Amino acid sequence: MVLVTTAIVAAARAGSHPWYGHIGDSLPDYGISLAKALAILILTYLVAGVVAQRFRSGFERGGVPADVSLLFARVSWGVAWALGVMWAFYAVGNDLSPLAALIGVVGLALSLSLQSVLQNLVAGIYLLIERPFAIGDTIAVVGPNGANHEGRVEDVQMRTTHMRSRDNELILMPNAAIFNGVVTNRTAVGGYATRVTVTFSKKTDPEDARHRLSALLEALPSILANPAPNLRVDSVGEASWTGSLSFWVASAGASSDAVWAIGGAFPEATVSPAATA
Repeated sequence: MVLVTTAIVAAARAGSHPWYGHIGDSLPDYGISLAKALAILILTYLVAGVVAQRFRSGFERGGVPADVSLLFARVSWGVAWALGVMWAFYAVGNDLSPLAALIGVVGLALSLSLQSVLQNLVAGIYLLIERPFAIGDTIAVVGPNGANHEGRVEDVQMRTTHMRSRDNELILMPNAAIFNGVVTNRTAVGGYATRVTVTFSKKTDPEDARHRLSALLEALPSILANPAPNLRVDSVGEASWTGSLSFWVASAGASSDAVWAIGGAFPEATVSPAATA
């Protein structure tokens, strides 16, 4: 970053200096100007990092959510660099006209060639501002092009959101896919909607089965009491009937515990898990 910016400052300096007729006379001044610019940019690099870190730690100590603190830290980093680059131009005796023209040309080229990157950048800023989820939340994302992932949010960067799956895999989800997709915040809703298919003998009364199943699930610590478990009869045959038992679990793995508990309490029934909603 420092070397690239120094090259830009040097190019602007060369373009505004009467080199073509007096290159020998101006070479020492040109070297001093480059040294000034390099020193300013190195100082900017150090100050920008310190300022960003102080902003983030200060906001977090004040109780500001981590993702909002991160946004302010990155904005302060960008502002520090913008001020440092302008200071470097002034220090070497250049006005800002060449810099403005260069920024305009580079900005146009980037907007045309890096559209997807810019989309993710803008989406990342919106996610940090609107905060549909926070760092530490568990979310499920159904995005475009078949993107379907679930995990705990570890970081929201400018281009991607980092999620940790249940298998401990690190998922780098483009921010644009999250912004344009359907997001389910598992932490906000408090758990997972689960459905289990149960088949009983026709001798078993559905109402009695409903009460017994509700009492069993309410006794399990991993089952949420609200919404309450609900049993619905789906089909009736000559010797048996089949129903759907809906309930909420605190974590994704708790549904298998519920299936095992139901199978143990009702050995005469057939229990099979359905897809998690």
